Amino acid sequence: MFPAWLIFTGIAILVLVIVFRTMERMYVLSWVKKNFFWFFLIAILVFFAFSLTKLQKNYNLDYTSLSGIKQAGSIYLSWLGAVFQNLGKVTGYAVQQDWTKVNVTNSSLIKK
Repeated sequence: MFPAWLIFTGIAILVLVIVFRTMERMYVLSWVKKNFFWFFLIAILVFFAFSLTKLQKNYNLDYTSLSGIKQAGSIYLSWLGAVFQNLGKVTGYAVQQDWTKVNVTNSSLIKK
């Protein structure tokens, strides 16, 4: 696997090259708006690459064998499932809160 600093450096250089080349032709934000899908796809792939690197470091997986790939897939999917479960718990907690209550500590603001 590639070290994280090399991946970050490569991505940063690629982004800078794209930004400086497109500034001549059009506004950068309009270009990003037109190509948002590709930015989103690249972000997902970078997240996937970093998480696989983290798995390899933590579990010492072997990606060259089929059993290692199956083990990595099962660990990755269980980890991803736990992320979605935690996201559901946080969302459920936020929904159950009473957001209309006002906590007033200044006595001059309390209506009498």
